Amino acid sequence: MKKRYWSVVICLLVLISLVTVACDGEQDATTSKILRIRQKEDIRNLDPAFIVGGEDDTISRAVMEGLIINKPDSMEVENLLAEWIELSEDGLEISFKLKEGIMWHKGYGELTTEDVKYSFERFKDPDLAAAYADDWVSLDRVEIIDKYEGKIILTEPQATLWTTTLPLTSGLIVCKKYVEEVGLEKFSTEIIGTGPYVLSEWRPSEVAILTRNEDYWGEQPYWDEIHIFPISDDAAAEVALEAGEVDFSMISLASVDRFESDPAFEVMTLPTNTYGWIGMNIENPKLQDINVRQAIRYGIDVPSILEAAYAGKAEQARALLPPSILGHWEDAPLYERDVEKARAYLAAAGLESLDLELAVLNTMEFRTWAEIIQQNLAEVGINITISTLDSSSFWSLGEGDKGKEVELFTMTYSAMSDPAWFTMWFTSDQVGVWNWMRWASEEFDALHKEGIVTLDPEKRAPIYIEMQKLWDEAVHSVWVTHRPLAYAYSPTIAPAMYSGGRIPMLREFKPAE
Repeated sequence: MKKRYWSVVICLLVLISLVTVACDGEQDATTSKILRIRQKEDIRNLDPAFIVGGEDDTISRAVMEGLIINKPDSMEVENLLAEWIELSEDGLEISFKLKEGIMWHKGYGELTTEDVKYSFERFKDPDLAAAYADDWVSLDRVEIIDKYEGKIILTEPQATLWTTTLPLTSGLIVCKKYVEEVGLEKFSTEIIGTGPYVLSEWRPSEVAILTRNEDYWGEQPYWDEIHIFPISDDAAAEVALEAGEVDFSMISLASVDRFESDPAFEVMTLPTNTYGWIGMNIENPKLQDINVRQAIRYGIDVPSILEAAYAGKAEQARALLPPSILGHWEDAPLYERDVEKARAYLAAAGLESLDLELAVLNTMEFRTWAEIIQQNLAEVGINITISTLDSSSFWSLGEGDKGKEVELFTMTYSAMSDPAWFTMWFTSDQVGVWNWMRWASEEFDALHKEGIVTLDPEKRAPIYIEMQKLWDEAVHSVWVTHRPLAYAYSPTIAPAMYSGGRIPMLREFKPAE
């Protein structure tokens, strides 16, 4: 009863907030074309060097631009800010020429190669400590030839530059003058760019508003404004969608059938680069014995989680990389639940019972995971206390030495469409950052680096399969799913997505024909 009460309260609060925003803009709405979308999270950091999640990416890529860009729903790239761009035969130099006359938002002058140099070299600045330094791991420097021409000089070839760096977030060009003037803290939530939209307003926990860049150098976008509402709870978002307060929203997989049967909506279900697992902190004394971790692996019934959380519409994962990604391990083992085997492993650790805390993000999805995990492991002799946390508390759990206290956690990450983007978060230098299992493997680290500098896809693929085998042998995770994502939207719009199914390509949203 309490859960239902609070779900209703959340839905009502969201609707009140959305109606208030809608009323504030009612006069403008009669003359402006406004697109309203829902995202799961609010703005956290829009700086390309420190993006936190796909929600930040969605806004940053509508406001800022790079030399090249992916075409909608494709890994194919095309020139954007670059008039031309060329890779040398040895893979160590990228020459480019900027299009002339491209202006920064808010009167900050013309885009030049000085901005390109600043944007890329800052990833290598040890004082900045960019979260995505690996995206430019082979960068030596950017040479300025003149105002519009330059060269990106590399220390070694880097396969990921063309798949996930240059066309995506780490390839976005920032305005040197603006960043140095306002500082990193302000830039994290008040970006400018050269793109088709300007971030004109952000009311935390309420709405972010993008307005059309009337001076945009390229083709003008269709929408005059895009209003982005942070709604973390899927049920609340679905209420807002059905009430007509948002035009486009991710929905839970369990709600797909309901929306597909409603002629007021279009629905698309996309394979994604999202991956979900149950993590075990191997530095924690309770989990250092691999037998304990084996007991957890065999004690959890993953198909039950998939049925309860996703109405059976998500397939069970076996390893890190999904089928669409180079290096997918097709023959990865499938661990089915075996209570007797789990109990035997616990006994091999010298234990009859064990108490563990499971940290989860406070959403229906992860609460469902947690309840099933708790029930499953109780039969093995492992007593689970569930700790449900709000977004800010959860995402800081693994930071620094504080991360040593973590025991079990449920997690989903999303990645760009290159295997290195999956593996980069689990190297030794990510312990205390995003590697919450605190697993450090020199062999895994070395293979990660080898995979980045190997340009031939046929030679790259076996490297990532070997990395996943090392992961599997360490027994620090229980794979759950590479779940698809579902979106429902008004039939009046034609949405576009970046490859990977996770990030709306707002600059390409158009009216339905």
